[in-house]
Amino acid sequence: MLKYFRNSLRPSSLSILPLQYGILFPQFLAYLVHLHFGDFSSVVISITSFYLSMNLDGSVQEPEKKECSPVCVGKEDNIKKAGRMTAVVHDREVVIFYHKGEYHAMDIRCYHSGGPLHLGEIEDFDGRPCIVCPWHKYKITLATGEGLYQSVNPKDPSAKPKWSSKGIKQRIHTVTVDDGNIYVTLSNEPFKCDSDFFATGDFKVIKSPF
Repeated sequence: MLKYFRNSLRPSSLSILPLQYGILFPQFLAYLVHLHFGDFSSVVISITSFYLSMNLDGSVQEPEKKECSPVCVGKEDNIKKAGRMTAVVHDREVVIFYHKGEYHAMDIRCYHSGGPLHLGEIEDFDGRPCIVCPWHKYKITLATGEGLYQSVNPKDPSAKPKWSSKGIKQRIHTVTVDDGNIYVTLSNEPFKCDSDFFATGDFKVIKSPF
């Protein structure tokens, strides 16, 4: 190992010297630590892996982005009869609604506390169709994923409550129809959405088709 390391320090060209040092030095360090500390070398190897994942300019390489291609989730006739359906799209659980001739898809768990939105009722609030979470009655617009609530001006207690928006709270996905089949394409919007917390991990709810 030592002989190999010494030979590697004789580059045929100075232009490749930084690259050779960058690759071989962490390996040599891991070898020395293993000789003295045994299993502790695994720590150094982990550091080495991180080191080798870096570009020459010092930046860490980005992992590949998750697949966002459309996924067929069912038949158009079926969702029109039931009014809704659930599906797993690239390991993300979504609910698809068919309401007044339009399709809407969103994360299946409510942004507030993870309530099962596929069991909620659709109602109009302020002229906007919303899914009402069955757990805590949170209102979420089907089209945009905004959380709606009623507010009163504290300076005018006699004023009537008006509907206001909390902003986008539930992640909305794209629904397309092709030859009688329903396809869902996951949102790739970069902003963080409250419903993201319940979209993965231990919060899975789908056990069978709706």
